[in-house]
Amino acid sequence: LDDASEVRIQTEKGCDITICIAGRKAKCDDGNFTEPGKGGNLPAGEVFISPEVGKSHGTIVFDGSISLSEGEVVLENPIKCKVENGYITEITGGPEARKLKETLEIAREKPMLLLREGKISKETAEEYAKNTYHLGELGIGLNKSAKIVGNMLEDEKVYRTCHIAIGANYDEDANALIHLDGLIKSPTITVKYPDESVKKIMENGELL
Repeated sequence: LDDASEVRIQTEKGCDITICIAGRKAKCDDGNFTEPGKGGNLPAGEVFISPEVGKSHGTIVFDGSISLSEGEVVLENPIKCKVENGYITEITGGPEARKLKETLEIAREKPMLLLREGKISKETAEEYAKNTYHLGELGIGLNKSAKIVGNMLEDEKVYRTCHIAIGANYDEDANALIHLDGLIKSPTITVKYPDESVKKIMENGELL
């Protein structure tokens, strides 16, 4: 991922999203916290990277679990999100999709409340509000013992899945007040490099 320009994620349920990552560096959660100053969450087992700001495009179909204002839930109905220029522009689906819309609307309004209370500047409030809908992370689960249980700290580590976050990223150039992870099951993941070469690294959830 470190040398790639973009990653394409496809599933049989209609997910087809291209995430641009040129210049980004991937991070590995391997559970090794033995060195001074290192830390993380358990269970371990993922690789993740921040998308470039304003460049990803396509359609995300979340079908595993997702973080909402009321907590994490295992999805009974897929949530489809249209992405243009790095931002979610449309959300469709069943009851969980409506709850995701509500969650994001609340998150977008909160910076304006903080602005009215004099706690943050107008510039910061506008940045937070805008990036509420930005793609903040692409992660790939690698833990074969983890299961989808409705707790994202475990769900996002599940093997044969990937996840995409909405909101703040880890490179701190798309700041927001939220970071909501959504799980995608059995993805096919293809990596593209600056020389136009491509490499498929996962097919229907299986690493190649």
